Amino acid sequence: MYANNQQLPPPGLYSNFFGSRDGRSLLDSNGLAMSTDSVDSRRAYEDTLELTLSGRGGADTVIGAALIADPTFVMGHALRAALLVMAADEAAETELAQTLRAADALRGRANERERRHLAAARAWLEHDLLGSIHRYREILHDYPRDILALRVAHFGDFQRDQAALCDRVTQVLPHWDETMRHFGYVLGMHAFALEECGRYAQAEEVGRRALALIPRNPGAIHAVAHVMEMQGRLRDGIAWLESTAPQWIDSSGYAVHLWWHRALFHLDLDETAAALDIYDRRMRGAPPQVTGHRVDASALLWRLHLRGVDLAERWREVADHWEARPIGGLRPFSDVHAMLAFVAAGREASAQRLIGDLRRSAERSRALNDPIHHSALPVCEALLAFGRGDHAEVVERLTVLQYLVQGCGGSKAQCDLVQLTLVEAALRAHRTRLANSLISERIARKPASVFNERLRTRAVAR
Repeated sequence: MYANNQQLPPPGLYSNFFGSRDGRSLLDSNGLAMSTDSVDSRRAYEDTLELTLSGRGGADTVIGAALIADPTFVMGHALRAALLVMAADEAAETELAQTLRAADALRGRANERERRHLAAARAWLEHDLLGSIHRYREILHDYPRDILALRVAHFGDFQRDQAALCDRVTQVLPHWDETMRHFGYVLGMHAFALEECGRYAQAEEVGRRALALIPRNPGAIHAVAHVMEMQGRLRDGIAWLESTAPQWIDSSGYAVHLWWHRALFHLDLDETAAALDIYDRRMRGAPPQVTGHRVDASALLWRLHLRGVDLAERWREVADHWEARPIGGLRPFSDVHAMLAFVAAGREASAQRLIGDLRRSAERSRALNDPIHHSALPVCEALLAFGRGDHAEVVERLTVLQYLVQGCGGSKAQCDLVQLTLVEAALRAHRTRLANSLISERIARKPASVFNERLRTRAVAR
């Protein structure tokens, strides 16, 4: 019914379709009970879901206003808690604790599904990160149409468990169809999972199907862009992002990242000036309080840094943004990007403080011990060596981590930064045979990459 609707539902729409079940319980748009009899609260919940799934921003504002109007709206508290979990930001912990305290006072009112949502968010607050995601996953066994639980589980799988990422949406797909309002978003998640698992043709097919259902679906656009990135379809990727720009350019949740993807296509074509222009015009002014914006800024600038581009003022800005936020290891992948900025900007004290923060985070959470000690810390130490100009040490440290893409906490496209740094260090350390081997791998994956050919020319010249 809503498959091709790109707009938020008009006020009161849901009240025409989902009635009260027991006098104080309404059903959401996927037929799941919420312990409220307020049509306004339910409408705010649906609007917040739409904003979250479409990446349009403002989700927390909408649900926050609804909770002020109706503090007893349990599923509203659960939704707000889920948004804070997916922020994966130490600065959000105080607000998450406040949200859960308010919800705890309503436990007698909550239904079983709502209590499970709150328990999952509570586990995250207690730094039982794996337990938290596991609880969200378990909700889907009994409520496969719970799009909120699916979105949080998808977020967790992406960071921690790529095998589960491939299976998660597949498990619930039999319970969805094209008559359901959120089906296009479900397919968008499925497309991204397929891409990260290397099933590129199927991922592109599913992503395009998702867009046919919901054209304003940046998640699906993002998944197809990833396919083109991994297949080395550089001109196709630029054309894809140009043609779909009206659907994502004003999306606060995706726009900066999709500009980052476009910059990557230009970098592979060795169009460095175009990539830098994208950074300056499309990424540089993005709100720095959004962790993903800081990650994308660091990731693009580091790639330019490896090419010898002078970025001093830009690095100072990004390092300042990282220093303004607490860093404590909730998502080590993000912390590594803070290290990129500290190293490039010459912030030795900040870099050492980050190392200490990561070690303390590993001590306080078993879920963080492995990704910190076996991924984040070794990469951070290699980056520090790169900053010192000790390229031989970089080679020694990163050679064993060059296949970190299998569990770095980011996408394969994002984690390629490790191998790019290793290639550049090998060239500068005169490890020509190693450099040639790594470059040959890159050319095999992306034969159309002009930049990879330029790397080979450098290696041969040595």
